[in-house]
Order: sequence, then C-alpha cells, then structure tokens
Amino acid sequence: MVSPAVPTLLFFLPPCSLFRLYCDGREHFPSQRSVRKSPQHTPAFLKFCFVLTTFLWVCFAIALVGIRRRGRISLRELVGAKWSRWQTIIGDLGIALATLVTMAVIGNLSNAVLGPFQHDSAAFHWMVAQNTVEALAFLALALTAGFVEEFVFRGYIQRQCQALCGNTVVASILQLIIFSQGHLYQGWIRLVPVVLIGVVLTIVALWRKSLIPGMVAHGLGDGLVAFSFFLKHL
Repeated sequence: MVSPAVPTLLFFLPPCSLFRLYCDGREHFPSQRSVRKSPQHTPAFLKFCFVLTTFLWVCFAIALVGIRRRGRISLRELVGAKWSRWQTIIGDLGIALATLVTMAVIGNLSNAVLGPFQHDSAAFHWMVAQNTVEALAFLALALTAGFVEEFVFRGYIQRQCQALCGNTVVASILQLIIFSQGHLYQGWIRLVPVVLIGVVLTIVALWRKSLIPGMVAHGLGDGLVAFSFFLKHL
C-alpha cells in the first residue's frame, strides 16, 4: 500500500474544489452573456481546455510524487500493465469495449429517466464545441481525462483509501466521493450517471487489477460524448 493516506487525500481536495469554483465562475464563460457562436467562444473554450488539462496533469503529478516518495509500488504495478501476451491485450480491450457499452447504457437510461428533471447550468451548455478546432481540443482533453482520472482515482486514491480504512468497499466509496467533486459543475442530476459510471470503472479496476480497460473505456467514452454534442449542435 501507498502511505501515509490522510495527508495525500487532503491534498487532492483543494484542487478539486478550486476546479469546481473555476467552472462556476461566470467571468470564465463570456458566452453566457452573448451568442454561443460569438468570436469570443473559441479563445475562451480553448483556455478552458488548457486549464482543465493542466489541472488533470497536476493531479497526476501529485500522485506520481506520492508514489516516488514511498517507493513501495511501481508505476507499472499501480496501472496493472500486464501486456506480456497477446491474449491479455485482447482480453483488456474486450473488457474495455464491454465497459464502454455499459457506460453508454447508463448515460442513455439516465437521460431518458432524469431528462425531464435536468436543468443544465450555463457552464455546461457553454462546454459544447462549436467548431472543429474546439472539438479536437475537447477530444485531447477527453483522452487526457481517461488516462489521468483512472490513474489518480481508481489507482492511487483507491489504494490510499484502502490504506486508510482497510476495507475495499469503504475505500471505493471514499474514492467515488472525491471523484464526484470534480464533476459537480454538471449539476446534481447529471452527477447520478457520473457516480454510476464511476462505480462501474471501480469494479472493473478491482476485478482486473488493472487500470488499462478503464482508461481505454473512459477516454473513448468522453471523446464520443464530446463529438456527439458537437455534431448535435452543428
């Protein structure tokens, strides 16, 4: 296990809270007060993608420093990279595909059941790509999120919580609570599928003892959602 757990967990909460404040801050979303397809949208959107990508890599760096300082587990062990045989590669990709389908089902069912109750925030509407440049920037962000969020939450923080409480279920709940902090800008209703998808990704990571299927599914899922919103608003 990686330790000490408590200081590291507390260190992750401020950046999550700061990111939520960034998303809630009206001054960062000028298009809330103007036409969404205004000339100001692309520079502001690209700035947002840059800030969020930087935020994700800062979280990754924090986790990496924690691993290196203790040296009780290697990066390869934490990720669970066991691609020594082609059967393992095919197995992980197959599980990633099944996970992606499950995520899509959760998303579609949530939209069908909770759609009438959803009142998307202005920030959420603002985060829809309006042109190809914005779509590509968001795709890069989505792929980054797939790797970094799985590494940080399902990998590092999950182990920290396990070291803290010694119980896998409780550790998973704590990890999901911290994970949800970075998605509160989407609103409480949209947080339901986020948490459910987080549960699926946690189960897959614990079952396979590998983050790779979740990284692939998470990155592809975020990317497909980004492009579906982009195509819908062309």
